[in-house]
Amino acid sequence: MIRNRPKRYAYPAAWLTSFLLLVGCMLLLGSAFPAGPAPADRFGGDRALRARATGHFRLEETAGRWWLVTPEGHGMVALGVNHLSEMKNPAVHAPTVSARQFGEDWSRVFAEVARQCRAWGFNAAGFQTPKEMRATMPYIISTSFMSASFWQEPLAYVDVFTPAFAAKAEAGAVAAAAEMKAQPMAMAWTWTDSTSWDIKFTRQSRGTDYVSYMRELPAGSPGRERYTAFLRERHGGDLARLNAAYGTVFASFAAVGGAGLDRDRAAVFADDREFLRLIARHYYQTISAVFRREHPTGLLMGDRFHLRDHPDEVLEEAAKFIDVLGIQPGDHFYPSLDPLTRPDETWFDAAEFDRLHRLTGKPIIIADHQCGFFDQHTPKTGGWFQYATAGEAAASYDRFVRQAFARPYLIGYFRCQYLTVYKDHIKRYKQGLLRPDGRPFEEYVRSIATTNREMLRATYSTWAAPAP
Repeated sequence: MIRNRPKRYAYPAAWLTSFLLLVGCMLLLGSAFPAGPAPADRFGGDRALRARATGHFRLEETAGRWWLVTPEGHGMVALGVNHLSEMKNPAVHAPTVSARQFGEDWSRVFAEVARQCRAWGFNAAGFQTPKEMRATMPYIISTSFMSASFWQEPLAYVDVFTPAFAAKAEAGAVAAAAEMKAQPMAMAWTWTDSTSWDIKFTRQSRGTDYVSYMRELPAGSPGRERYTAFLRERHGGDLARLNAAYGTVFASFAAVGGAGLDRDRAAVFADDREFLRLIARHYYQTISAVFRREHPTGLLMGDRFHLRDHPDEVLEEAAKFIDVLGIQPGDHFYPSLDPLTRPDETWFDAAEFDRLHRLTGKPIIIADHQCGFFDQHTPKTGGWFQYATAGEAAASYDRFVRQAFARPYLIGYFRCQYLTVYKDHIKRYKQGLLRPDGRPFEEYVRSIATTNREMLRATYSTWAAPAP
């Protein structure tokens, strides 16, 4: 028996040697890939990025870099997918795999959607999030205050000086504040899309603008009265001075407008821009005052501005009342006034975003953005630039996201569309992450998942712990 012992232990020794060789190979292979981020807290923040916990989302600037900080006190930048609530809209219902599996058991459907989004490297649900996901993934509350967004027809403005608008602001802000206080996953509050603000651009593309709308309101309406008061203040109560500057013969300040006014005259255009400033100031102040009263620590984003349709005077006024600047690049339903270096907007315009950050002093969220690609199931995509292949579109996503998050003020990127939806009015598909039959675009989502994970890892490596 003693002679047999060495033979008995020979097999475990060989097994141990093989095991150690296998572990060594795994370690060598593992060293070729960067380590992933630390496990996320339940809000998606990286547990290694420690900051002060407050029980709500807030902003932190450390060593020149802006961050979201989760309610548990961990640094985070947000990667989200917008319009997930479309799953419940019968008009755009798509037979997704989860919907076929769970029917209209929406809790189970959206649990699967959340799992899928996380698997693709997203840590937030974005804008227009269904109620079933508002306790499981961070999201942004959206409220509509303009009756039409920049891309809609007809373009519709509202008189922000009316009691009716003040009442709408009160109701919307109270509701948003209540939801944010009750739901810690709510990161910020935004106003769904934005109206068309730029006077020159809107006149060229739509034949109207916000100031012209106010000027043409009926006599006695609050907006028209405020415009008349503005003109008196602007021209020192001297009607002759106004007529000389405008090249007109108006009989009173209240009569200014109509066919007798040359809107393109330099003096008129300058006054119109200053009145646009007053509109923006009243608009932002009216809504934000109620929100701050109800929830002083809640993050306010305000409008989701369309890139290049946000005059400086509007942004300067907005910056007085908001915490985060939301910008939607691309999606050009109307041509830009000036030729763009890369008109498809799938390239991150660092110079313009740098300028917007300097102007406002606010961190920035890319509120809605994507690019499409040709697929036999979605041959014509609309709203966003279409690439020839999924690989090209994925490379564009990779380039844009990496360049965006390389800017120290960029704290979030939200991709437009989970579902692919056919838009009959443009005879095009609004392309999502899923094919029309509900299956993912495998090559595309596999690629962007890699981008998302690598980008988060690279961004989180720049964290500098805030001073105690």
